Amino acid sequence: MNKTDVIVSGAGMVGAITALTLAKSGRSVSLIDQAEASQFNATTPLQLRVSAVSQRNLALLSELGVIDHMQQQRLGHYQHMSVWDNRSTGALDFNHSTELSLGAIIENQHITAATQSALRESPLVQTYFGSQIKQWESTPRKVKVELTDGSAMEAGLLLVAEGANSFIRTKAGIPTHLKDYKQKGLVCHIRMNDAPESTALQAFNATGPVGLLPLNEGLFSVVWTLPNDQVDYWLKVDEEKFINGLQAHINRSFGQIDLISKRAAFPLQQMNAKQYYQERLVLLGDAAHTVHPLAGQGVNLGIADGQCLAGLMSEVNLRSEDEVLQALKKYQRQRKAEVFKTSEMMNVIHHLFISESAPIKMLRAFGMNRLNQINPIKQWLMSQAGS
Repeated sequence: MNKTDVIVSGAGMVGAITALTLAKSGRSVSLIDQAEASQFNATTPLQLRVSAVSQRNLALLSELGVIDHMQQQRLGHYQHMSVWDNRSTGALDFNHSTELSLGAIIENQHITAATQSALRESPLVQTYFGSQIKQWESTPRKVKVELTDGSAMEAGLLLVAEGANSFIRTKAGIPTHLKDYKQKGLVCHIRMNDAPESTALQAFNATGPVGLLPLNEGLFSVVWTLPNDQVDYWLKVDEEKFINGLQAHINRSFGQIDLISKRAAFPLQQMNAKQYYQERLVLLGDAAHTVHPLAGQGVNLGIADGQCLAGLMSEVNLRSEDEVLQALKKYQRQRKAEVFKTSEMMNVIHHLFISESAPIKMLRAFGMNRLNQINPIKQWLMSQAGS
């Protein structure tokens, strides 16, 4: 039986970055994923699913050596943000005063492939692609797993980073609290020939926000929030009508809009596991929580889960039941508090901006315009966006 310090199930963005962090701290890691290893190069077609990676996490990826494996021309760094409400006069504009970016828009597959490439350079990581955990036994002292290929391994921890539909979380019977926003996020890529450079744009409408996330050379990733009953129309309508509808919901002129990709949509839900660990099994990222994509914080929360856990476990003897239990209690307490804060902030903003109440419209306009005049508060909000 193969013995290792930590087993990570799920080699996507959160799982792979957490595995690399643990290996850098001296832990041996077995990384398992049912998919094959991710591939990405300069000629890889533009991917629909992207993430807004904060400046803090860009620094982490640089420290871990992941940035060295990335295609630099595919990183959409942004230094500015512009937000406006199409049902009032409210607007906010953030302009970073330094050369440091607020973050970067990066294709999910790009992040995963680059991190997996960096993992191959570590002698402390063993990867098991094209396989998955068939069954496991978690006790207060260790965890044993059996893979679908028949191999078995034993470790001090089993980290679950399998995404929102986690097989292991479900089989372990860990309950979740689910809130369905009854909306979907329509995603596509467009080109705008007169858009501000290095600027993330967001327009708020009665149906939800339209986010325009800068990639490079005038390309933007669109995340258009729509009620469930409107999504199919905008997915199937011809290109001209789609562009006209998108322009109406942006309601600002950034030059000609060209649709350069297919369109897809995914449901928007808030999910939070009732517990983040069970004996030696630990949930990370979307396996533990999902939030509204309003501010693009989902992947950043997941990465922070892994960094928190790795930090708490850095001096822990994995053979000690008491030390591990105390660290996991701290992990759950700290991460639940942070996720709750972010989730509730997203809920408040979501309800504030979909309200058609006249007093709320006035409040939105006054609040946004007032904030736009107070530089210290704007700088604080900008630091939160990049954290």
